[in-house]
Amino acid sequence: MIVSLDNDYRSDLLFLPARNGSGELAGLEVIATFSADRADVRFPVELLTHHLSSEQELCLFREKLELLATCQIFFIQQHLLAWIAITPVIVDALLTDAEFASLIERFPFLELTLNENYPGLDSLTETHPLVALSKRYPLVLANFGAGDTNMNAVFSGLFKRVALDKNFVQRQLSGIAFEPFMRALFAQISPFCESVMIAGIDSEEMRQHATAFPFSAMQGALWPMVNKAQVTSLVQ
Repeated sequence: MIVSLDNDYRSDLLFLPARNGSGELAGLEVIATFSADRADVRFPVELLTHHLSSEQELCLFREKLELLATCQIFFIQQHLLAWIAITPVIVDALLTDAEFASLIERFPFLELTLNENYPGLDSLTETHPLVALSKRYPLVLANFGAGDTNMNAVFSGLFKRVALDKNFVQRQLSGIAFEPFMRALFAQISPFCESVMIAGIDSEEMRQHATAFPFSAMQGALWPMVNKAQVTSLVQ
């Protein structure tokens, strides 16, 4: 997809690996980055999101699903999960457009992720669109601890998984109270979701700290993003 601003930006789709405490591949997140046609610069989609039209958001989501379809057999054979981020535009389309919703029903291993800054997440009611969406698809709170919502988002029970925010994790890792803090956090979160994931694992030392806890999956610079051609190398 091409987005035209002061420059033309082209979307590139990559896979971000997530590994369990034993080092085995647990899943892959489909990540969109943008690069300028006239400059060797790449940055995450979040920096362009407010410039995208609704049609462009839907197009980018479809492109992610198309990429996932090319690797579907790999995901099934390896028993992997896939994660794709959603926005209010995507949520509305999934709830109101049956044809659009049918696009993701062929991926039983797919889970939908959203950030703490999702509108209304800190004051959920039964009429919130995410309540209806959670009854159809597994949802993941992707950056818990970022500071954009309160614990009610977790206590709502909407999320199959909760993933700790990378900046939040790295702040805690720098302190001496990491282990007792994480034990307390697990005690709070675990009753309300199936599993807890962690981001920001950028070194072997961080990984060793994290493996002391039952995280279902870990992400970070220790396991860089790969393109479609490199996916199978992740299990070799």
